[in-house]
Amino acid sequence: MTMELISLILNFLFGAGLFVTLVTLKSVKEEAKGKAQKAIAEAEKEVASVKKDEIQNVEAAIKIWREMAESMADRHDATMREVQALRQEVNRLRLINNRIVRLLDKITPDNLQNTVDKIKQEMQNDEDMAHSSAIHPAVNRV
Repeated sequence: MTMELISLILNFLFGAGLFVTLVTLKSVKEEAKGKAQKAIAEAEKEVASVKKDEIQNVEAAIKIWREMAESMADRHDATMREVQALRQEVNRLRLINNRIVRLLDKITPDNLQNTVDKIKQEMQNDEDMAHSSAIHPAVNRV
């Protein structure tokens, strides 16, 4: 009976140790599960923050590109106006040159001074006309 009593006491001690181990394992498992859930929540929060930053970066880039496009459109319009004005000036000068060449072809030793005076007069008339047409729109706006 003493053997049985010793066996019973040992079984109780070892059985209670198993119970304590099982309870400890359960609490460790629940703690690890809680930490894992917390880590998942923090990771999801970080992912959301990164996505928000990426969206803000994309919006900033879009704003920069839009401003650049608008600026380029304005510069393009101004350049096209300048090109048109230069085309008109080139055409005007080409007409003057053609007229001068025709008049020069008509020069002979007999009419030299008369033709030169005529060319000068036409050049002055063209210059006055170009000057008045440049001033005329400004006068009309006033």
